[in-house]
Amino acid sequence: MILITRPKLEAKELSVKLLDIKINVHCDSLISFNYDNTWVKKQNLLDVKTVCLLTSVQAALSIEKIYSLNQYFENVKIICIGERVSNYLKGKSVKNILYTFQDSNQLMSELDFQNLKENNLIYFCGNNYNAHLVEQIKSKDIKCEPIVVYHSEVTNELKPETRAMIETNKINCVALYSQFSANIFMDLLQKAKLSESFRNKKFFCLSKKISKIVNSGNFNNTVTSPLPNEQSMIDVIKKSLSV
Repeated sequence: MILITRPKLEAKELSVKLLDIKINVHCDSLISFNYDNTWVKKQNLLDVKTVCLLTSVQAALSIEKIYSLNQYFENVKIICIGERVSNYLKGKSVKNILYTFQDSNQLMSELDFQNLKENNLIYFCGNNYNAHLVEQIKSKDIKCEPIVVYHSEVTNELKPETRAMIETNKINCVALYSQFSANIFMDLLQKAKLSESFRNKKFFCLSKKISKIVNSGNFNNTVTSPLPNEQSMIDVIKKSLSV
């Protein structure tokens, strides 16, 4: 059985996909979200020279609490990291998406920054945003301002059911989709005194960066998705766990 630690909405969607391929799942969401409307006072930052960066569906959902997405982004250009947020915007009739990158590494290596010299880049994000990415973009002489539109809340402990299933080896692997959640999960294992119980269990990681974090905690049974997207992750899980 695989442990899914994603936020509730994403966990539910992933569970359905894994159950469809006969893989048993248990969900224990480590992170929840609160939407923040204090950013609205900064919305006058958007103009025809604005390029908006979105890296999560949560950012789009937060904006959507107040505005129609296709109207809000009507006069700006958009860069997405991740197919999920890109597809969500397209589903809301947002048409002016310039690029969709798989991850921040691809953005930094393939984006033509020279063409953005006259633009202002607005990064709609959560409070735990990718500060390293912001610094990388600024190093290209591009203005980049993070606008926090939602806040992440971290659970204090694993559910009693989860702890019991780890102790009895009913859970034999976990799926981790971010560096943030990887650190949280390892901290919660240690808090519950379950690190040794999970030492040889599999960690399915969406990226090499996540695997590196897991390995730094002396968990070495990592399986890394070849591509940083959900379908690639599911394919890896299926190959490893299907009977």
